[in-house]
Amino acid sequence: MIDDDYLPGEGDVMPATWWRLPEPFGLIKRVRSSRIPGHPLIAFVDEFTTTLSAAGPLYVNLYRYTVWDSTSSKDTIERQIFASLTNSYPGMFSTVVGGPDVWLALRLTRLTDRIVTALLEQHERYQAHRRRTSA
Repeated sequence: MIDDDYLPGEGDVMPATWWRLPEPFGLIKRVRSSRIPGHPLIAFVDEFTTTLSAAGPLYVNLYRYTVWDSTSSKDTIERQIFASLTNSYPGMFSTVVGGPDVWLALRLTRLTDRIVTALLEQHERYQAHRRRTSA
């Protein structure tokens, strides 16, 4: 199974945990799934759309915070956040593959208070890094 089964009407009412996240956390829809034996939470970029009126499960798009080039050895802030989230919550996030880039997406049904707290911590870490490097 790639993720939880999709139920029509899912996402019509947003969970309370969603409202704790700041605006930069966006939503994407997964319009189809790949079945890859042994890798249940891998997704491909063309499986997602930003058109929220499409049928499919909602995901929190973590591209901004977690995208990194898998062909590079650079230890970017995004790569560190990717590793921190996947190490702290194994099996919770979907790894999205798009060319050499990879990033995380989180099924909205998996958004718990603990995950929101972790996302808020990583958001602050990302913002602090951007403030330091832009000065």
